[in-house]
Amino acid sequence: MVKWENTILEALMQIKTGSRNTEDKIDGGRYPFFVRSQQVERINSYTYDCEAVLTAGDGVGTGKVFHYINGKFDAHQRVYVMSQFNGIDGKYFYYFFLNNFLSEVEKYTAKSSVDSVRRAMIADMKIPLPPLAEQKRIATLLSDMDEYITALEKLIAKKRDIKQGTMQELLTGKRRLPGFRGEWVEKPLHQIMKIRKERLNPIVVANARCIELEHIEQERGHLLGWTDSKNQKSLKAVFDAGDVLFGKLRPYLKKYFMPNFCGLCSTEFWVFTVFDDTIANPYVYYMVQSYKFLEATSSTTGTKMPRADWSLMKDIEVIVPSDINEQIAIAAILSDMDAEIDILTEKLEKMRHIKQGMMSELLTGRIRLEEAEQETLQPAKIIEIPKAEPTQKSGHNQQFDDAVMIAGIVDAFYSDKFPLGRKKVQKLLYLLRRYQDESTAAFKKKAAGPYADDVRYKGGEPIARSRGYIATTTIKSKGTTFAKGNNIQQALDYIKRWNKQADIQWLLDMFQYKSVDDLELLATVDMAICDLTEAEISVSVESIKRLISANKEWRDKLKKQVFEDKKITQAIRDLEALL
Repeated sequence: MVKWENTILEALMQIKTGSRNTEDKIDGGRYPFFVRSQQVERINSYTYDCEAVLTAGDGVGTGKVFHYINGKFDAHQRVYVMSQFNGIDGKYFYYFFLNNFLSEVEKYTAKSSVDSVRRAMIADMKIPLPPLAEQKRIATLLSDMDEYITALEKLIAKKRDIKQGTMQELLTGKRRLPGFRGEWVEKPLHQIMKIRKERLNPIVVANARCIELEHIEQERGHLLGWTDSKNQKSLKAVFDAGDVLFGKLRPYLKKYFMPNFCGLCSTEFWVFTVFDDTIANPYVYYMVQSYKFLEATSSTTGTKMPRADWSLMKDIEVIVPSDINEQIAIAAILSDMDAEIDILTEKLEKMRHIKQGMMSELLTGRIRLEEAEQETLQPAKIIEIPKAEPTQKSGHNQQFDDAVMIAGIVDAFYSDKFPLGRKKVQKLLYLLRRYQDESTAAFKKKAAGPYADDVRYKGGEPIARSRGYIATTTIKSKGTTFAKGNNIQQALDYIKRWNKQADIQWLLDMFQYKSVDDLELLATVDMAICDLTEAEISVSVESIKRLISANKEWRDKLKKQVFEDKKITQAIRDLEALL
């Protein structure tokens, strides 16, 4: 194959800056106007009519803002415009540049951020250059992946809009669910819920989970983590399972979370507790996400960091179904919509990660893309993305399914001699879901992953524990171990009723004598194979290792003896037979 040549950018293109000022922008203008942000403005005149790559020359977007265009446009005087490409494909250069330029300009400063870009930083930058035909193939492959990602982003945005519209209809009684005819009643907020006022010093609370604003994912209501009480000194608000946490600072009004455990949280949350026994907590959780509630929080106090004011909101009237079962049914529908959005969001994050890995390999020549190889590596053109599979089935949801299956795993694998730890239970649950052809979107690429935080903190595990299906013991030096709970027979009865005994038996037959490391290898390789297959990249030991090494939380796996080439090879063969 033809070797790649290192060339400086000055020899391959024209490098200039625009001539316009920000105030030249015109709302609804005819042509794109590139300023120093990712947001593209509009203007009624153009200076350029060509293929070009642009980047911010200073400001917060320095080294982080990139655009590609082929057509008429204009640019700000502190935006660099690279055009008139000679010997390099414009789209190939765009992908190389956005993947490498920030690290290039950081060489010129000892500070953590870059203030501005000098022309020489671009002109003297070296680029490894494959033949032009190979550049075009690489650019086409990455462009197809971008189209796929954009299609997913649009679908997620559409699903979120649909959810908001559905909330507007269901939470106001404009649309009634079949089978419900009860009256809806108006109640002021203060008759439904109150704000918990209890404060505790975390130092005196052993093993409490402390949740801060940054631990809650904006708009998705996901718990990203917490800190231990021993690391906290300031007073914290108390919350119980089923309370609704709501960020009351103006920038964080769309941070909300309904825990299924007790703990402490920042005083920048409102902790809503429902005291009206005719109102279901899950209904309140969605009520605080509604337009009406968020609009009401616009009444604020304070200037430096405005906060929503409960005293101005507590008398606001809301309309609620008098039948608590209708409230629960409404919350279940909205929960299913959240689950569908979550599945698509996980897929989007996965595709972004795969694209980043592809760029790292293809733009450095570690993988060469000859003409014959393109058919193997190129992802399919996206015409329509299929709907995510529903999480509800047979009247029960994924969290309850997991609770029952975790109990089944504990029943099958528990031993007095060999403690059953969380890592093993998580791997077995992952493999069980794969065997059952169920979604594994909840499992993430954690260091010991695949690992599902949702299952541990707000899904199957706490449900199984609260219902007495399982019992857990946590020892600081050994972690959490699982044992059979007093009510485990109830879960086993569900397994029998759902005809899932054979699934648990399969799990026992296949993995009874597998170590945690062996299960980690199988689950990791399987998740890698799923990612590669979805991107239509051929599966091999090398492609699996590249995918693992491209993930910062996974790459250390390759240092383990269990991830030797021959063991990955055997895992591929085993998985072909198992799944």
